[in-house]
Amino acid sequence: MKRLLTFLLVLFIPAIAWGNQGAVILYDHSSVVFYPDGRKVWREEFAVKITGERGIKEFGEVVIPYSHEHQKVKLIYAYTITPEGKKVEPPKEAINEVYPPFSSSAPIYSDLRYKTISMPALSVGSVIKYAYEVETFKPYMKNQFWATNFFQGEFPVIEATFTARIPKGKPYKFKVYNLKDYKFSMEEEKDFVVLKWVVYDLPGIEKEHSMPPMGEVGARVTITSLKSWDEVAKWYAELAREALKPTKLVRETALKVIRESSAKTDYEKAKAIYDFVSKKIRYVGFEFGINGYKPHSAESVLKNRYGDCKDHSTLFISMLRAVGIKSFPVLIPTLEKTNLDVSMPLPTAFNHEIAVVEINGKRIFADTTSEFTPFGRIPSGDQGRKVLIVNDERGTGTISQTPTCSPEENVELFAGNFTLTPSGKLEGEMRFEYRGIYASFQRARLGKSSEKKQRSFVKNLVSQVSPGFSVVNYELKGIDDNYLPVVVKVFGEDANYSLTTKNFILARLPVPAFERLSLLVSEPSRHYDYVVGYRMSKEVKVKVKIPENFEFYLVPENVRFESSVGSFSVEWKVSGNSATVEGLLILKKPRISPEEYEDLKNLFEGFVKVLKNQVLVLKKE
Repeated sequence: MKRLLTFLLVLFIPAIAWGNQGAVILYDHSSVVFYPDGRKVWREEFAVKITGERGIKEFGEVVIPYSHEHQKVKLIYAYTITPEGKKVEPPKEAINEVYPPFSSSAPIYSDLRYKTISMPALSVGSVIKYAYEVETFKPYMKNQFWATNFFQGEFPVIEATFTARIPKGKPYKFKVYNLKDYKFSMEEEKDFVVLKWVVYDLPGIEKEHSMPPMGEVGARVTITSLKSWDEVAKWYAELAREALKPTKLVRETALKVIRESSAKTDYEKAKAIYDFVSKKIRYVGFEFGINGYKPHSAESVLKNRYGDCKDHSTLFISMLRAVGIKSFPVLIPTLEKTNLDVSMPLPTAFNHEIAVVEINGKRIFADTTSEFTPFGRIPSGDQGRKVLIVNDERGTGTISQTPTCSPEENVELFAGNFTLTPSGKLEGEMRFEYRGIYASFQRARLGKSSEKKQRSFVKNLVSQVSPGFSVVNYELKGIDDNYLPVVVKVFGEDANYSLTTKNFILARLPVPAFERLSLLVSEPSRHYDYVVGYRMSKEVKVKVKIPENFEFYLVPENVRFESSVGSFSVEWKVSGNSATVEGLLILKKPRISPEEYEDLKNLFEGFVKVLKNQVLVLKKE
C-alpha cells in the first residue's frame, strides 16, 4: 500500500514538487532470457515523469546502442503522456538508425549502431514510456552468457525490477552490489530457472567531481555462466591468435625500426618498437566493448596506420614477437570503469587493452595508445588496476595488477632565482619542470601546438607567479621527447612587484600558489571517494637576493603539516643578503575516502594558504 501511495503521489502531485531532480523514474522493468548456446534477449520497459528542464534534456532523446553484427533491436512501444493526459506517439521520422560519428573516417569500425527515438510533446509534468528488446542472435562467446543490470543512476527510482531466465542445468552465479534492501525470488519454469529482484525507492546518485565510476557506487546485479578467468582468456586468445602472428611485413618493419634506432638489448628493442607504434599508428579511440572484441590483424593495422586499443596492442605484440621478445595482451578496466571483481569472470569487465612485455624475468606494462607516455610507464588511468594477462599461446589467463607511480615520479616543480632592486623591481629566472604524469599532460598540450599557443601558455604560467611579469625570452625543452622532463624556462622582470616605502620593501614570495588545488577540494564534504588517480609531488625552490643596503626585517616561520593522505612543508634559510625557501607537498594516496576528505582539504588548502601568505619584509639599514 505504501509503494502504491508513493507511485500515485509522484504521478499526480504537480511536477514542481520534484523539480530539483529533473525527473523521477516511475518504473524500470528489465528482463533477460539466456539460451544454452549463448544467445539472449534483453527487454526494457521504462516510465519516467519529467519534473524539470534537466529531465527534458536527459530523456528527450532515447538512445539504444547495439552491435549491428551481433544484435538487433525491436521497438515495442514509445509514447509521451502530456500533463493533460493525452497520449502522443513519435512520428515515423523521429525514429532513426544512427551510425557513430567516427565511421566516416574509419569505415572498418562500423559495427556499432544507435537506434534513437525523439520523444514528442515533452514538457514539465509529462510522462515518457517506452519498451524495446535487444536480441543477441550471434553470441560473443559460444555457450556462455553474462549480464549486468543497474537499478540505480542519477535520477530517483520508485520501482525497479530485474528478471533473468537461465536455462535449466546451466551453471551460473550472480552477485548483488551496493544494495541491501530488496526482494529476491527464484522459481522454475519449463526450461528455465527464473531469478527476480525487486527494488523500491532508490535515491538518485548525485554526481561529485572525481567520484568513482557509476558502476562502483550504483546498485546493480551481475550474472555470469563463466566459471573462471581462464575461460575469458581462452576466448580472447582464439579471437586474437591469428591477428597476432607476425607476417613478413610486420617482421621487416620491426627489424627496420630496431636498425634505425640502433637498439641492442631487448629493452632497447622493445622501447624502439613501442615508440614507433605509439607515435606512428594513429589511435582511434573506441572502447573495448559493444562494437566488437576481435582485433584486426597486425598487418592491416600497420598498413592502415590507425586502430583502436586492441589493434594497437596487437601490432605492438606482433612486432615484438617478430624479433623474439615475449609479449601478451592485457585486458584492463581503466580508472573510468569499475575495477575487476576477481570472483565474477566476464568479458565486459574490461574497457581497454594494453600489453605486457617480459624482459629478463620482469614484466613491463605498456599502453601504446598514449603517444606522450614513455616506455616503462603507463597512463594514470591504467595504474593500480586489476587486469587479465592473456597467454594466447596456451589459452590461459593470469590476474595481475598494474603498478602505480610513487609521488616522487609525478612531480610539478617551480624554481626561481630572483633579485629585488631598491625600487621594488623583481628580475630573474623562473623554471617550471614537469615529470611523470605531469610531463605527459604538458606534452599532450604543447607538443603539437603552434608557437602562438605555446607563448600564451608561458604567459599564463608566469602570471600565476606575478601578473605583471614581463617575459623577455623563454625556452621549452622536452616537449618532443617522452623520456625527458618538460621544462619551461622564463627570463624577465616585473617593475612594480614590491610595495616600497622610504625605509621598507614588502614583497610576496615569487612562487605560484597552486591555487587550482583549492578548487579541487571546494566541496565542504563528500558522499563518495575522491579519485585523484595518481600520487604526486609539488616542489618549490626559490632564491631571492635583496639590495645591499637592506636587511631581512621579517621572515615567515617554517611550516610543517602531515595527515593520513600526505604532507607539506615550507622552510626558509637566510644567509647575508639572500634568502632561499623550499616547499614540498606530497599526496601519497591516489584515492581518498569520504572520511579522509577533510585531511585532503587541509592538505591542499593549507599548502596554498601558506605559499600565498609568505611575505618578505625588508628594512633599510
